[in-house]
Amino acid sequence: MLFSYLIEHNRYLNFFGIAFILLIAYVFSTNKKKIDYRLVVTALIMQFVIGVIALKTWIGATALYYVSSLVEQLYLFAGKGIEFLFGPLGVNMAPWGVVFAIQILPIIVFFGALMSLLFHLGIVQYLVAGINFVVRPLLGTSGAETLCAVANSFLGQTEAPLLVQHYLKDMTRSELFVVMVSGMATISGSILAVYSKLGVPTASMLAASAMAIPASILIAKIMIPETEQTKTGGDTPIVLERKTKNIFDAISAGTSDGLSLALNVGAMLIVFISLIGMLDAILLYFSVGVNAFCSLVHLDWQMPLLNLKMIFAILFRPFAYLLGFSGVTAVKVAELLGTKVSINEFVAFLEMVPMNLSARAETIVTYALCGFANFSCIGIQIGGIGVLVPEKRQWLTELGLKTVLASSLANLSSAMIASLLI
Repeated sequence: MLFSYLIEHNRYLNFFGIAFILLIAYVFSTNKKKIDYRLVVTALIMQFVIGVIALKTWIGATALYYVSSLVEQLYLFAGKGIEFLFGPLGVNMAPWGVVFAIQILPIIVFFGALMSLLFHLGIVQYLVAGINFVVRPLLGTSGAETLCAVANSFLGQTEAPLLVQHYLKDMTRSELFVVMVSGMATISGSILAVYSKLGVPTASMLAASAMAIPASILIAKIMIPETEQTKTGGDTPIVLERKTKNIFDAISAGTSDGLSLALNVGAMLIVFISLIGMLDAILLYFSVGVNAFCSLVHLDWQMPLLNLKMIFAILFRPFAYLLGFSGVTAVKVAELLGTKVSINEFVAFLEMVPMNLSARAETIVTYALCGFANFSCIGIQIGGIGVLVPEKRQWLTELGLKTVLASSLANLSSAMIASLLI
């Protein structure tokens, strides 16, 4: 029975996929002798346990169902404000379809205000502290890095470091790397709501975000093991401060932050989608030019008409195969993985929804795409975290590309586990 289960959907390849991901992290490790293998094994087991609870137990499935329903209800509330402000343009059922800038981006503003309010009321702190209380002793990581890794599952990659901003200047290189990787390996609550609105499976994103906590720590600690004495190790208490004076101040501050994020997301989409079109045109002209030259000199060879999707489909196809996909589906999945890293997960999810993948494939791909791991986020982290700790700005710039690799591997490891369990 076990053999037939592993053969079905090529699940046996997922074991090779997990091993391949760990091997890549090991190859790029800065100090292979200092890798804490107890932490590696514990984090991997924790990742599996979270996946089993989410995908194989009644309790996990029920919890995800109710949280997903809550998220869906919340963006219905956001829709009331959108409809009031934009009238018929804010209605999903309108004949012109979804207007992204009007019906989707404003949800970020609403959720930014909501998360700020929940933080002011102490609800976010209790959730983060509770998970941190369980995770930190098991992995043996420091309080500050673990707290930030957990918080990134609720907040954004520039908001979560605010919780530990007083500890950032004393962080070791390994701790700061965990902060960066966990920031790119997860998505914030406000962005999750937007993807839910687009039709991405909410339960899968919630489970992926939870699995990203041990996954990001696991990969980060392999690639940059701890070699120094941390300032917030052991039972050192971490104080979570709130800066807003009252609930109205919290709503106002969250609205401003949400608006800034929404504008940034919109601007990034405009620029990067436009740049993709330009690069695709350049690649097309180059291919046509090479083929014309070959014809001119009577060479019996023609170059395929290149575009970015084709290039990244080739680069990421091994991971698509290790996820158990084959044929056309593997090509599509590889394209989505490449789009996520080269542009962002926003565009990848936009492309995934209309692809009509099977429910199983869509769920697995959601785990792989559920994170901010892309090149543009290097600048976001340098700008966001660099303001909080200018003395570590050089480290942020040096670790940028490595962070994209590590967080991508973390997301892929969660996808491999999900593929194995579904």
